Amino acid sequence: MLLPIPKKITVISPHLDDAVFSCGCLLADSPDALVITVLAGVPDPDIEAPAWDRAAGFSSGHQAVLARRKEDAESMRRLGAKSTWLSFWDGQYGRSYEPTDLVPSLRTILEQRGGTIVMPMGLIHPDHLLTSNACLAVREALLLAQQSTGCGATGHPASWFVYEEAIYRRIPGVVDTRLAAWKQAGLGMCAVKFPTSSAEKKTYAARAYQSQLPLFGLVKRTDIGLAERYWRLGTD
Repeated sequence: MLLPIPKKITVISPHLDDAVFSCGCLLADSPDALVITVLAGVPDPDIEAPAWDRAAGFSSGHQAVLARRKEDAESMRRLGAKSTWLSFWDGQYGRSYEPTDLVPSLRTILEQRGGTIVMPMGLIHPDHLLTSNACLAVREALLLAQQSTGCGATGHPASWFVYEEAIYRRIPGVVDTRLAAWKQAGLGMCAVKFPTSSAEKKTYAARAYQSQLPLFGLVKRTDIGLAERYWRLGTD
């Protein structure tokens, strides 16, 4: 199903790069786009750099996240989008969260903003699954609020879409497994397309994540440049 590009979207990103890698064309083509990066908190300076950060040339997680925030800010500038960083830590830094821990911060922003929300499917990576499940919890809370008041805080209900995360989406079976779980939970999913036309702008924005890209390898980097894939989220 081909849909018009929403005028105002909010993309929920687990990490400082996922939104651009997975939705960069949509972000570039949607006016007033906002990216909320959930796991963008800066770990304490004494937190030892995990293997991923060491491979990227960082001596601590603190240093790595500060550098990646700068990369993210530059990427948003290249896309013409806005960004918000939440204070939760990336899972590799040793803090564990439940989806309910993330809900209040996400709900506050999304309830005020309204519009179109684009959330991650939650493929493979524990941080992605955490973020996706938190988004589903926020959606359920907002739907209940809308049912009791007749509308959301912004005066109209939000529309929800799901993006397949680049790098993970082409692993055999992962998308089908997630879709099956959602169907069992009573969530309806309809594949949709948006008429985006900013592939070059997306590539330029993705290159801002210079500490990350070399670690992914050719196959995963190629996937970032392939067509973005979206689903409309509803109920059966």
